Amino acid sequence: MGRGALVAAVLLFGFAGLAVDISGTLSTTLTLGEYADPLSSLTLNFGLADWELTTVWTLEGSALVGHEITLEGSLGNLGIAAGAAFRVPEGAELAQMGPVSFSLDGLEFIGGYITFELSLGDFTFKLTLVEGAPPER
Repeated sequence: MGRGALVAAVLLFGFAGLAVDISGTLSTTLTLGEYADPLSSLTLNFGLADWELTTVWTLEGSALVGHEITLEGSLGNLGIAAGAAFRVPEGAELAQMGPVSFSLDGLEFIGGYITFELSLGDFTFKLTLVEGAPPER
């Protein structure tokens, strides 16, 4: 019994030490005209140590129309940032691949980027590779 309590306490306090940061925002723009046209953006941020993953879902009315994902972090002196943008075509459907995984049929890649930034003293070397129309950096 004592060993089980000890393991539970170590797990409880060990996971608290990971310092996972989860946050998000939801913003909606309503355009009034012939009919109301809401455009919403759901942003989720996941942070762990020096790494941050941001995912943005764009909805037009109740239909998903776009997705952007970015990852930023560092490995010592090397900073890394990457991102990709996708368009969801009208009529796209979710297909279940397994018990907990799915695929979005027809997802279209718009663009992406990856940036490497190496800081050595007063010098900073930066290399950015871009494809298509990437998300904002």
